[in-house]
Order: sequence, then C-alpha cells, then structure tokens
Amino acid sequence: MRLGRVLTTFGAFLAGLGVAAGPAVAGGSFEGELTGVHADYFDAGYSETEWQLDTGPEVLPVLPTRLPALTPESNDVEVTGTESDGALVGAVRPPVLAARPSLGGRKLAVIIVNFADDTRQPWTPATVRGSIFTNADSTSAFFRDETFNQLWLTGRTGNLDGDVYGYYTIPAAAGACNFTGWASQAKAAAAANGFVASQYQHVMYVFPRQNACGWAGLAYLPGTESWINGDLTVRVTGHELGHNLGLNHAGSWDCTSAGAPVTLSGACTVNEYNDPFDNMGGYGDRHSHGWNLERLGVLQPSNVQTITAPGAYSMSSALRPTAQPTTLRIPRTRDSAGRVLDWYYLEVRERGGVFDDFAPSDPVLSGVSIRVDDDPAASTRSKLLDTHPGTGGVANAPLGPGESFSDGRVGVRTIAAAAGTATVQITLAGGLPDSQAPTAPEGLGHSFTPGGAVRLAWRQSSDNVGVRGYPVLRDGVQIASTTSTFFEDTTAPAGRHVYTVHADDAAGNRSAASSPHTVVIGGPGLRAAGVRRSLARDHQGPTLRLSRKRARAGGLALIVRARDAAAVTRLSLSVDGRRLGRTRGDRLVARWAGRPGIHRVRVVAVDGVGNSSTLSRRLHL
Repeated sequence: MRLGRVLTTFGAFLAGLGVAAGPAVAGGSFEGELTGVHADYFDAGYSETEWQLDTGPEVLPVLPTRLPALTPESNDVEVTGTESDGALVGAVRPPVLAARPSLGGRKLAVIIVNFADDTRQPWTPATVRGSIFTNADSTSAFFRDETFNQLWLTGRTGNLDGDVYGYYTIPAAAGACNFTGWASQAKAAAAANGFVASQYQHVMYVFPRQNACGWAGLAYLPGTESWINGDLTVRVTGHELGHNLGLNHAGSWDCTSAGAPVTLSGACTVNEYNDPFDNMGGYGDRHSHGWNLERLGVLQPSNVQTITAPGAYSMSSALRPTAQPTTLRIPRTRDSAGRVLDWYYLEVRERGGVFDDFAPSDPVLSGVSIRVDDDPAASTRSKLLDTHPGTGGVANAPLGPGESFSDGRVGVRTIAAAAGTATVQITLAGGLPDSQAPTAPEGLGHSFTPGGAVRLAWRQSSDNVGVRGYPVLRDGVQIASTTSTFFEDTTAPAGRHVYTVHADDAAGNRSAASSPHTVVIGGPGLRAAGVRRSLARDHQGPTLRLSRKRARAGGLALIVRARDAAAVTRLSLSVDGRRLGRTRGDRLVARWAGRPGIHRVRVVAVDGVGNSSTLSRRLHL
C-alpha cells in the first residue's frame, strides 16, 4: 500500500436523505488495490467503513457485495459489477485466496501530535513507547503473546524499543477531524527528525482525545496507517493494528424465536463488538479466537480439525504452541455448488499470561465457545453464540459440561472442559441430504421508517422443502438473518451502502444473492480530505479507467474511459505491444480474442493542452 495516500470519500457524491442510487451506467471489471477506511465507535457500538479501489490513475469508491480476506501485502483485487453515480458496486475477488499477513517483526512508526488549538500532552513520549513497544502489557507484547512469538512490533532497524516521533504541534485545527490532513502534517513534521515513510510497514498517529471525531480509533482495513484518539490501551491500539492486518470485528449473534432470546434461529442480528473473548471485539485485550489466529496465519494445519463425521473429539487451548487441535470446525452452510460458506468454530480457553488473565470462575475456562465464522477466505465478522440466552449476557456464552446445542442438523454436547482442554460429542443429521438451495430473493427495495431506519423488503423465495431464513448483508458483511421478507436496519451509518439478501433452508443450503440494491443515508459519513485540481493551471494528464467484459462475438471487450478538464483528444490501447484501437474521443472499446493468460495492457491518453497519461497493467485475459 502507499503510505499517506489522500483518499476521496463517498461524501463527495452523497445525495439527499433517502435518495437511492441512480441506474447503472456501465459495467465490467476493474483491478487495483482495495482498502477500507474504517472507524471504530466502541462506546456507541457501531463502525463505519468506506471502501476504495486504487487503480493507479484514480481512486474509486466501492460498494462491495462480497469481500475476500485481504492483508497489507495482498490487497490486489478485481471488482466486477456496475458503476452507478461514481461508485462501483459488485463482488470483490482476489488473485490468491486466504491471504495472510507477513509475520515477524513488523516495522511501526508512532507519531505523537497535538493541534494549534489543543496543545495538551496527555502522555510523555516514553509513556507512548512503553504502551506500544516495551511494556509487558504493550501492544507489541500482545501480538507476540497471541502468535507464539511469530509477530511483534519494531522500529525501522528491527529495534524492539520502536520508533516514536514527537510531540509535534501541527497547524491544523482539532475540531475538523481531518485525519488525512493531520497525517500529512504529522509526517512532514517527523521528517525533520529522520522519519521516512517507506522504511515502515505501519504508521500510527496518536493525539489527545478529540470529541469531534467520535471514534476511538480509525485504521485502513487492510493497510498501513492508524489513528488513535486519546486511548493507548491494547483494546484500541491492538484492535486498529488488527484491522491493518486484515481482521474484522468479533461480535455475537443476538437471536430470537417468538420474541424470546435463543441461541440460534432464523431471526438474528449481529452485535458487532460483543465478543468479550477476542481483542477484535470491544471489551478489552483478550487473545484472538481460532478463526482470527487462522486468518493471521499463526496456526499449524493440525491445529484446525474439520469435523465431517459424528463422534467424540478433543482439543486444547491455543495459549501455547501445540501440534494438537486447538479449534474444531463443523460445516454449517453451503452454496448451490456444495462449497462451505460458513462453519461452527469450537474452542476452549485457558487462564495464563498477561492478557488471558481470566478470573478462575470465568465461564470461558469451563466451557466450549461456539462461533459462526465464514470461510477464512472471506472478510467478515465472527459471531459468538450465547448458549445461555437471557441469563446474564454473553459473558457466560460458552457451553458447559453436560450441556448441549443443536441447530436440527449439527449437535454439540460438552463432555468435559477444564484446565485448557475439552472433549465434545458431535452429532450430525443422518438420512438423505437435501442439497437443493432455495431460489434467490427478488424485488429487493427499501423505504425509510419514521425513525430513519432502512426498511428492506423483497419477494419470498421458493425451496423444495422450505426456506428457514433470509441472511441480510450490508456492504458485503452479514448483519442479520430474518424469517420475514423484510428487515429494518437501524445501525447503518450515514453514507452510501449496498444490500444483498440470500435465502437459507433448514438443511444449510444457501441461495445465490439477490440483485444488489444501493441506499444513501443522509449525513456526512467519514470525512477524509479530498484533492481538487486547479483548472487554471492544468499540468495533469487525463485520468484513465480500464474495465473489461465478455464480448457477444466471443473474447473480451476492453473498455477505456478517459476524463480531463481540458477534454481528451487522443486515446489508444495496446496489448503486448500490439495496438488494438485508438480514437480522438474519451472512450475506447477494443475486442481481445487472444490466448488466455497474463498479458501487458497499455493505455495512452492526451488532453487538449498536451498533457499525457499512461496506464500499464498486467491483466489475466
């Protein structure tokens, strides 16, 4: 990723309150680096994420309907979908599945700043260094502890005491919450003391608490930069660096049946920070659970055991390295091709170390935690199941000895759980399996309730046995499931969002997604600084956008669009040095019928005052 990139935001093209997106104006595939600008409002219980695709010449806002696992070293993707009012709506696919971040010492620069109108210094630089790098309960110690010494934080030379720059009083005003502007000014100030952005994998900006921002921390997901708003605890710093590494939130399922709380049903909503046993929740600094450790790439293959037959199975905690299973997973939902979409992940925890310092009576030590987690190749939120619904909150979620859980097909009974080991009895439904998925929901639309919630509605799906529920996804992440053909989203932040709905049957078959539906909710959303080109002094060439789609006559249609304030006068496209087309306008379509494989595509555009731009890409054609 490029440090310090100034991102455009959805705020530049938000329409008024309640205005849905306009009709699609183009379609195709776009390639580039995908990054989310992600803000954590821990105390309010919600987050905001705005996705951006950096194609090289420009940065495009993206509304994803599906998200893969991404890391700072592996966030090159292809987005296939439609363009609508400047946003790209569609599924995101990576060239390599199940990306993992690079392990070892990750080089982090911490820059401490305050502001022209707020010169408070709530910590000393030594305090910041200790909190992030050197204390026994530091952020670096947290990552080292949970990854069995496979990941930690260092300075640019590998020094374990890290690199801390500042204080710097930057000339910006605090009240504007212009975090990208603050970052630019912070790096400029630190450069006088030898800071060079390219020498680091991460940069963290630390500043006194600013109520104007609202969030506790903000980070690129995945990416290189994070912003810490007045809280140096691992709850915030470790959480935001977790986002940099590609991790999403650890939440819980809040499910009901006939209005009463239950462990699992067709009517559930995600409480996105509500996992008290994982730092990617909002409670504290507990180690990540098995699915997130798998996402980080720190578990051995033998640590994750897939259960496909009934029987008794044992596992141990992941507090220390072991070759034994620390996570059991059971297939839960499949698509129409039989691929597993999500799993039940089971684990047991152990008291020990600085961070997993549970009280001896904590239920997590004497029970088995069960979560619904997507395939590790997907980027979404984990969902902890409360096996004791309505009896004291999610803190006593684990399934104790002698207790059972069943969804009608998969059953789990805890035989024993203590001292960091557990044994469970797994039952799986017999008989002829139902492998036919329901039809995809159709007619997805929305209205707004008097209270401002988004009320989604769609037509009923059909199934050979019956539909059990409708999973609802917002921006590629499941937020709920409902047994009705409508759902009210009360947690969507301001900005533009895309919704899709699936249908599940009782046998765990999931339909294809509905057609995506975009909604704009009034308000400023995240405020990143944009860039305005001066038309009075035009020294920049045209911006270029390359997409592709299947041609009716076979092969691919390569589509180039160019934009410039001074108009585009020449536009050409070549593949592997052979020119396929040229025009004097700002749009070019060229047909490619060559052999499939990796090819070099080159586009050149010239504007009316002589400025030129070149786009060179290696594409799978």
